[in-house]
Amino acid sequence: MTPHPRPGDPMDLDATTLNLFGLGSPLLIRALAIFASIYVVAVVGAGWEIRSVATWVALAVGFVLFVAAASILMRYGGSTLPRRTALAVTTLTVAGLTTSFWSLPLDTYLTVQTSPMTSAMTIILAMVVLYRRPLFAWLGALSATGLASVGGHLTGIGYAIGAGNTLFCYPVLVLATLFGLMAIPMPDRLRSLREQAFAQAAEEAATTASASERRKQLRRLDVGARPILEQIAAGHEFGPDEALEVRLTEAHLRDTIRAPGWDAPKVGELVRAVRRRGVSVRLLDDGGLDDYTSGGLDDEHSPGSAARRMLVDELTAVEAVVADHGSVTARILPSGREVLASIVVDVGPHMRRSEILRDGSVAVDATPVDDVDSPGPVTPA
Repeated sequence: MTPHPRPGDPMDLDATTLNLFGLGSPLLIRALAIFASIYVVAVVGAGWEIRSVATWVALAVGFVLFVAAASILMRYGGSTLPRRTALAVTTLTVAGLTTSFWSLPLDTYLTVQTSPMTSAMTIILAMVVLYRRPLFAWLGALSATGLASVGGHLTGIGYAIGAGNTLFCYPVLVLATLFGLMAIPMPDRLRSLREQAFAQAAEEAATTASASERRKQLRRLDVGARPILEQIAAGHEFGPDEALEVRLTEAHLRDTIRAPGWDAPKVGELVRAVRRRGVSVRLLDDGGLDDYTSGGLDDEHSPGSAARRMLVDELTAVEAVVADHGSVTARILPSGREVLASIVVDVGPHMRRSEILRDGSVAVDATPVDDVDSPGPVTPA
């Protein structure tokens, strides 16, 4: 028998917190099978003097009813038993005890003959309590006591003795109920602890990533800006060519912060070369590729790599054109759009717009247009 989780149970969390008491586990099933064997031996041994075929048939029916109730419980893998299932299990359990008690003949009656049935009822009702249905378990126990009392009168042993045969069920139900009530909030506590652990892990990961990015930017600043700052501090007078290199360095550092999605050595090299010729290059990143693995330029499966390869191709083409003015705008769009990135090249007599779509395809429009999707006012580099 295997448990069948119920996805509609609001208290079920996952495989680890689905069932706090291991109900339906192979170990518990083996334990119940051992108890069933002991039950049969105890009933046969205690009723060895019984000669009535009808009595043995009734005892067998009661045993089958107990087995049916336990089987229903073991097949349910959730943490809260549905009301109909709880009612069915309780009814079968009470019916099993009543059928067994009422069949015991007075002439061969022994108190020990009722112990296996009461033990079986106690075990099953305790499991009903652990399935968070204590009301059904207690109503079942009280009903069983009442019916046992009636059965005691019918068989001639008396109301008190009939009812007394079920009394040792109640201390066990009290303990099971207290334990179950204490354990009911446990899944919520486990959920809260798990959410706290996930939040802490996410915060630590974000802090680590932020620190790593900060160190990366500081290294770039140290390599790119330190020589310039040292020259400025030393009172160096920059010539026209040196001033151009300073502006190009500043623009490159700004790109790494403003548009990390375009960051690649080949891209930076070509952007610098195109800017040196007088063409304005604007790199913008609105985060649309953050959910994709960046990879290198040779990674054919990464949208970010495809976008950077396309930008390299466009910049290479611009560099081959004899022009000392124009603009190249490369933008990674926000998440959730069909278009992941766009590159608009306005160099020479024509305007070219290339887009990378979510499915990996590339759309190109080389027709001059008057209305271009501008990323907004940005200071030209």
